[in-house]
Amino acid sequence: MRVRDRRVTVVRRSDCAHGAEAVRAVTKLADFFGIAILVEDVLVRTDEEARAHLCLGSPTVLVAGQDVEPAARGRDAFGVT
Repeated sequence: MRVRDRRVTVVRRSDCAHGAEAVRAVTKLADFFGIAILVEDVLVRTDEEARAHLCLGSPTVLVAGQDVEPAARGRDAFGVT
């Protein structure tokens, strides 16, 4: 699969214990491979915001709008809880 959209989105709650680390890990990985990306750090507070940003759990990492977890693709149990 060829990815043209170089946007990586980390969707998380503000109190997510691993959210900031996920942002750092994505940035570090892109730097290691020399890939220019835009990392978006999106904080969600409500289930509606979680649905809008495809957040299945905190943190959720999306590459070009698709969950990096293959097992999560196609699921729709979005929420902040």
